[in-house]
Amino acid sequence: MVHEYKLNGYNIVLDTCSGSIHTVDDLAYDIIALYKEKKVEEIISLMLEKYKDDKSITKEEILYCIDDIKELENEGSLFSKDIYEDIAKNFKTNKQEIKALCLHVAHTCNLNCEYCFASQGKYHGERALMPFEVGKRALDFLIKNSGTRHNLEVDFFGGEPLMNFDVVKKLVKYAREKEKEYNKNFRFTLTTNGLLIDDEVIDFANKEMSNVVLSLDGRKEVHDNLRKTITGQGSTI
Repeated sequence: MVHEYKLNGYNIVLDTCSGSIHTVDDLAYDIIALYKEKKVEEIISLMLEKYKDDKSITKEEILYCIDDIKELENEGSLFSKDIYEDIAKNFKTNKQEIKALCLHVAHTCNLNCEYCFASQGKYHGERALMPFEVGKRALDFLIKNSGTRHNLEVDFFGGEPLMNFDVVKKLVKYAREKEKEYNKNFRFTLTTNGLLIDDEVIDFANKEMSNVVLSLDGRKEVHDNLRKTITGQGSTI
């Protein structure tokens, strides 16, 4: 699978199966998006039309770019084969054991960090909070597929998971109720930017969390440079 995205003025192409990362120009970025869906002549026609005002983009330049993409494909660093595809398709029949889950309980955030890999917490989708029933089914899935494992790990993640703190508390309570029934021990982690931490969160974390991961960028002047609130203010207190 190939994933394309733009960050800080760069066109980035990630080949997920090989782990290769490429930075490319606009023409290559557009061709890669079409490479597996269109024939060469179609790609040439589409690119000539899109870049008709750029005299440097010629048929020869497009063909040269396509050849470069083919070379990357042949060496296994672009459009590489997913060697885990069969394993993934047969996951249930293989009876593999799962020991951990990362629950994205909040696809939203109270910060607006410029470099956020999660698109300010919403992952390029709609802002949303995970309902309790969805999280409950995820925990049931973990228990059911954990086999003989006793220790299970769950990370509450986002976005900012404390924006859905009530559901986090309910899910922890539900998991604790299931521990004795299934001979399991849940270890919870909370990954947070810290803005919503209050006495209630502290008491809860001290009682129920094995780990609390706090994201900071260092000194105030460094942190506030890119980690801003929705209103554009620095987020340190």
